Amino acid sequence: MKHLLTTLAHNDACKAFASRSNQLGNLNAMEETLMIASTYEKKKESMLIVKHNLYSAQQLYERLSPLLKDKVLLFSVEESMRIEALSENNEVVANKIETLYRLLHEDDLVVISHVGAYTKFLPDPKVFAQHIVDLKVDQEISYDDLKRTLFEAGYEKVSYVDQPLTYATRGGIIDVFSMNYDLPLRIEFFDNIIDSIRFFDITTKKTVKQIKEATVICASDILFSKTEEQQIIDKLYAKFPESELLDDVQERMERKDFLPADRALYSLTEESYSIQDYGNFSYQILSSYEDCEEYHKKVFGENVAYIQEMSEIGELLPIYTIAYEFYTFTRKDMKIHRFVSVKEPIFSNISELQTLDIPLERKVEEILTYNQSYEVYVSVSEMEKELLLQIDKGLEPLFAALPLTNGFIAANEKIVVYTSQELFDTVHYKARYQNKFKNAEVLQHYQDLQPGDFVVHKLYGVGQYLGIVTREKDNIHKDYLKVVYKGNDILFVPLEQFRLVRKFVSKEGVSPKLNKLGTKDWEKTKAKVTENVKELADRLVKLYSLREKHIGFAYSKDTELQKAFEADFDYPLTHDQQTATNEIKKDMESEVPMDRLLCGDVGFGKTEVALRAAFKAIMDNKQVAFLCPTTILSLQHLQTAVNRLRNFPVNVKVVNRFVSTKETTQIKKDLAEGKIDLLIGTHRLLSKDIKFKDLGLLIIDEEQRFGVEHKEKIKELKTTIDVLSLSATPIPRTLQMSLVGIRSLSQLNTPPVNRLSVQTYVIEKDYGLIKEVIERELSRNGQVFYVYNKVKNIYSVANKLAKDMKGVRFGVAHGQMSKEYLEDVMLQFTNKEYDVLICTTIIETGIDIPNANTILVEDADKFGLSQLYQIKGRVGRSSRLAYAYLLYAPNKQLTEIATKRLQSMKDFAKLGSGYQIALRDLTIRGAGEMLGPKQAGFIDTVGIDMYLEMLNDAIKESKGIKIEPEKEIIRTNVKVDAYIPEAFEEEDYEKLSLYQQIDGVTKLSKLSKLYQDTSDLYGKLPKQVDLLFEKKRLDLLVNEKHVDSFREKDKEVEVLFSEAWSSKVDGIQLFQLATTISKDIKIAYLHKKIVAKMPKSKNYLELMIEFIAQCGKL
Repeated sequence: MKHLLTTLAHNDACKAFASRSNQLGNLNAMEETLMIASTYEKKKESMLIVKHNLYSAQQLYERLSPLLKDKVLLFSVEESMRIEALSENNEVVANKIETLYRLLHEDDLVVISHVGAYTKFLPDPKVFAQHIVDLKVDQEISYDDLKRTLFEAGYEKVSYVDQPLTYATRGGIIDVFSMNYDLPLRIEFFDNIIDSIRFFDITTKKTVKQIKEATVICASDILFSKTEEQQIIDKLYAKFPESELLDDVQERMERKDFLPADRALYSLTEESYSIQDYGNFSYQILSSYEDCEEYHKKVFGENVAYIQEMSEIGELLPIYTIAYEFYTFTRKDMKIHRFVSVKEPIFSNISELQTLDIPLERKVEEILTYNQSYEVYVSVSEMEKELLLQIDKGLEPLFAALPLTNGFIAANEKIVVYTSQELFDTVHYKARYQNKFKNAEVLQHYQDLQPGDFVVHKLYGVGQYLGIVTREKDNIHKDYLKVVYKGNDILFVPLEQFRLVRKFVSKEGVSPKLNKLGTKDWEKTKAKVTENVKELADRLVKLYSLREKHIGFAYSKDTELQKAFEADFDYPLTHDQQTATNEIKKDMESEVPMDRLLCGDVGFGKTEVALRAAFKAIMDNKQVAFLCPTTILSLQHLQTAVNRLRNFPVNVKVVNRFVSTKETTQIKKDLAEGKIDLLIGTHRLLSKDIKFKDLGLLIIDEEQRFGVEHKEKIKELKTTIDVLSLSATPIPRTLQMSLVGIRSLSQLNTPPVNRLSVQTYVIEKDYGLIKEVIERELSRNGQVFYVYNKVKNIYSVANKLAKDMKGVRFGVAHGQMSKEYLEDVMLQFTNKEYDVLICTTIIETGIDIPNANTILVEDADKFGLSQLYQIKGRVGRSSRLAYAYLLYAPNKQLTEIATKRLQSMKDFAKLGSGYQIALRDLTIRGAGEMLGPKQAGFIDTVGIDMYLEMLNDAIKESKGIKIEPEKEIIRTNVKVDAYIPEAFEEEDYEKLSLYQQIDGVTKLSKLSKLYQDTSDLYGKLPKQVDLLFEKKRLDLLVNEKHVDSFREKDKEVEVLFSEAWSSKVDGIQLFQLATTISKDIKIAYLHKKIVAKMPKSKNYLELMIEFIAQCGKL
């Protein structure tokens, strides 16, 4: 690549670019990319390139990244104040701060920005630098001072650090996630000295690496010095002496909790600063100048209108200087124009290659023709290389691995570059940047217990959990779960017995009936559920044994062609996809017919896994049927399959209502003769007249959406052929365990690379905002979903918007349309014949419209969380940033449930993932769908966890597996002050979690490891927490073979050793051990057993534990 860039640097236009000429114009995307890269390669000087909007800046950044690696940065801001005011996007802020920090410390960077970010006010670079903290081991700095410094630098305090720009404190520890590192930092103090600094893993919370020093950069770009704060306050009081908003501004300054609109305060300081002041740029380029000028005017006008609107209703101060004035600010910049200069035209003659839809053979001829007079490079994947060489071996010397997303032709230099884009119409993605923000991370803790949640106690039934309370008796503290039952009866459950209590998890909106303590109603409920569960278990086990009797077809191992097909995929598989593929192949290679369910969220890559299975079946001369619930999904799967299989000898056809009778007749004939390998279709596939020559695999998409008769037909097929079902509804983990050996299950929990989380805003409905949001999406050539759930008014909403937004094409879709008509509308939207689709919640679950990346949901407070989560899943299906706006009616009194739901929606907006609550709802629905509707009611009476536990036991019983009662372990319950003090951990959930972890340990080595991990997380543990671990250590030792029992009396403790151990132990060694550990230990021999006693003096417990442990080694 270096040779190419060096050659291009001699091009006249590239020379003009390098010499900062203002005569360049009308550059195409590759021309601009190559000019920047060749100039940088030659000069290694810093550059700032300004595009008109964020989208075009992102596009240029995407093209330059592979060429300039980490030397290219994107500097972006939210352009619209109206949208920024709703909820500032932390990811944008974090990337902005990282760029500013790097500009202050590196001289040779290329920054891509857009006019909104370029003209924005920024903090004084000196003030920015003052908020950067350098930390070293053994440095003296007070714990409280560091907390205050982080707070002033804009860090948000959280319970646990799991995102950049946050910090947390526990014991003598401060955790902080600074944007200049890939992992968060843990700083441990000993008094006012930094004892250690280490990186830790967000998921496990464990230390990854110890370091000697670290730099923590600031977490906000609204930073003022004390002098600037005073200047601002003075000017505000002079300008707006009567305004009631001044106190709010002052309060925000003190709290360091600024609103995005507070950036306008920079205009009141004596000096103003921009990105120009952070980097010593050799080049400052506007490309194109005219686009930047027009766009700046548009955005500036919209923002001024917003300030005016907000100041009229008393929400904002009327400060209109929110950015630099465009003309004076850009006067000295180099300008690339929209059109070529007429006076002195400069042409590079670098053009993009035309990607005509012609056969690959023709494209190869074209390459070889160019090769006669041009220097030709072909940059493709290994798999694509093989395909090209099959056409012509003469291409071999032309292959080169170049970091380019597109090809080009440089006519002056006689260079042509072809990439996968021109030859195969694919782009090979490399993970663009490591996203430090947890993307759509799957949260496993939908069981997190919060006060107010319902719980199920194994012996007493359903109650409501009120929190953890610490009670004191005889100077000994103990933690309890406080649970209230019917009639306000209170039950205090010692945290050592928390195993008997579990969260009652059920569908959203289902409140269980509380049980009354001291009555039989809980026993009756359990008996009813037991009966239901037994019947279900028998049915499931019968089904399983029936399948086992059938002998299916055992597929052969992977062929070379299978490996080639898998290598031809554009993206690396996620770990989950790889695991699922391996599990499916293993099933196919065995003689028992496969019945596997593949679960995964929309867009997590189920189709690719299914196509690999289909290809395997086809390689063994079997036919594959791919069954879809709707016509539109069958067309989407057809498109995916044809595209994915285009380089392989596989015949794919589809049957649905769009296929003519004549064509269907031919398909049926070819199918019966075995000429069709893969047939995709709707329930039409199940018709009697569709006959396969040799069907080997049936793939079913969203099986639960088929009717009863279709399900029966599927059931018949299942006994003899391999079946793979795909579902977007997650299945609870406990249910997977129950169904082991009945129905195999694979899950995809990892989002694909390049998938950005959906930016979610929860806001009052505002017509001006709706228009702005739609226009914003259309300006980047995208499409918009507008969810409006009232059919009777849906057309008037569409008409009002169409009237106000001339030229925008609106479509309407709702459930009262005929199935065919609805599908036609959806197809038109998919084919970009509409810009905005106004629809009810009918929008297809699995439908994939990568170009639709904004969704507005009206009256969002009326939807369930799982519904909202699935609606939100319609956007964000490409590598573009997607937006979801959840609207509720202004000035509306919301019900308590709706308020809670909106609060949860706000929380899930923050997380970028609605899994936490939606998962609860969806897993229950998933369980219902797998087990049948009758079961759903029973799940609602005892909660899903208990139901599944009972089902598990019933299945084992039905299979004839004897359920061994759990061996009851001896618990000593010594009276020591062992508990978790409030000062050590405030969060109930964390307390409960630590008790659970300690309780779950079964080996001394594991307890020691847990102690280390807890010390890693909290720093030095207080005495009370140490004693919790000591109590557990004692319990584990008392349950070992050499110990018979342990007794605690008023003034002493005694341990009785087993007869077997007592008979063989060396007495002299035992006495020596006792006197070494403590002179207070007295040993006696009674009834063939050794007894050791010790008075309750200082540290008696630790000494006695040590003695028992050492005795085990004698």
